[in-house]
Amino acid sequence: MPGVRVVRHLKDRLFRLATALCLIDGVVGCAAISLGLILRVLQRGEFEAFRASFVDRFSPAIAWVAGGAVVYCALLAFFRVYEPANLYRMHFTLRKIAQSALLWPLAMLAINGLLQYNELAPRLGLLYCAGTLLAAGMLTRVFTLGILMHPRVRRSTRARVVVVGWNEQAASLRHALHSDHGQLREVIGCVCNPGGGFAAAPDQVKVLGSYDDLPRLVAAHQVDGVILAEIHTAPHEIRRLIEFCQREYLSFHLVPEYFPALGSRLEAKAVNGVPLLGVSRLPLDSAPHRALKRALDVAGALVGLVVAAPLIGLFGLLVYLESPGPVIYRQKRTTRGGRTFTIFKIRSMRLDAESKSGAVWCKQDDPRRLRVGAFMRRTNIDELPQFWNVLKGDMSLVGPRPERPELIERFKNEIPNYNVRHSVRAGVTGWAAVHGLRGDTDLRQRVEYDIYYIEHWSVLLDLYCILATFFKRDGAH
Repeated sequence: MPGVRVVRHLKDRLFRLATALCLIDGVVGCAAISLGLILRVLQRGEFEAFRASFVDRFSPAIAWVAGGAVVYCALLAFFRVYEPANLYRMHFTLRKIAQSALLWPLAMLAINGLLQYNELAPRLGLLYCAGTLLAAGMLTRVFTLGILMHPRVRRSTRARVVVVGWNEQAASLRHALHSDHGQLREVIGCVCNPGGGFAAAPDQVKVLGSYDDLPRLVAAHQVDGVILAEIHTAPHEIRRLIEFCQREYLSFHLVPEYFPALGSRLEAKAVNGVPLLGVSRLPLDSAPHRALKRALDVAGALVGLVVAAPLIGLFGLLVYLESPGPVIYRQKRTTRGGRTFTIFKIRSMRLDAESKSGAVWCKQDDPRRLRVGAFMRRTNIDELPQFWNVLKGDMSLVGPRPERPELIERFKNEIPNYNVRHSVRAGVTGWAAVHGLRGDTDLRQRVEYDIYYIEHWSVLLDLYCILATFFKRDGAH
């Protein structure tokens, strides 16, 4: 059947591409390691001696260089660089090349020690080789990606899928597959659901025919997979569709509609053969990750308090001179798990700011602000006492901005997935904040950014948010 040939041919082609990349990396690795050794010899001024003994040292040098290239490729394979899903992921690949090049000297030292290989055992030369591996590996990957992105090669590596039904999730999926070069699927069109019609009108996608035309369309368009977008389809029709895909060697996927938040963490598991679909562990559900984030918070809070102490004293004095009364403002906020805590800020408004209005957000050019308060809010100086909240464990340096309990009671019923942001500690700054989403801004968009942060947390993302806070102040008023 045509379906069999297409699917097997696609997988074989991806495997051959990965194998070719591995061989290229091996050849480039040999050249880079050789160059590193030569640079080390030149740096030591021993080129003449090396040339005189070249014949005697040729065989052990070749063996050592070849072994080093194998170790380099093995590290790349360990980091899943050659997985088909990662062939087009440039940032991922460059990051793993850097990690492999940095670990390579340690691996070579360990192997040399284990095998007692003394014919050629450079020490500082390993660092030269690591540097040339890093440069050559990255340049090679940029070059090979250019080849992989050639339209003819790109078409031959992407699975052609048909969507059964159409809705907002299907449209979002098509956009994601089209815009993400790392994806190995493309939506070539859709057919109506088994009951006929669509939940939403297909936009910018071709309607290939009816559901009954699917067997013919699979052969005519060399389809590799089917995606069911409308799970309200009758169970017996879903079973028939799955059985059809199995007969034709087509991949089958389902777009769930019941997980509007944390969708990137959906995972299917089996318990005694019974499949379960649900949200898998988030990055900060891992004990090591939580410990690492907490260590960063404590270190950052201690440094922040030491640096901020003079500023807190100075602006506290300015606030008191303009508006006598307490200079540290205390307010109940909500953090991880819905727990309330007392947040500390330098007061930036009059003492009676909410006596008539109740709990409301500060708006741009808010008349309730003090003169010095406007400057503090614009420069985030009023937030400096929150380093104490971080040190106490109420907050983190980075996370969703904390909100007042009385506002949360309203927002959780008005904004979809609002309480998902309380899966982690509230933050002094955050992914939404550095994108200008703070204060009186679009709350739905802010929640989307918070959820993205929760799903994709990493130390590097936290460090980016911390640094960006000093340069991005949009939305502060």
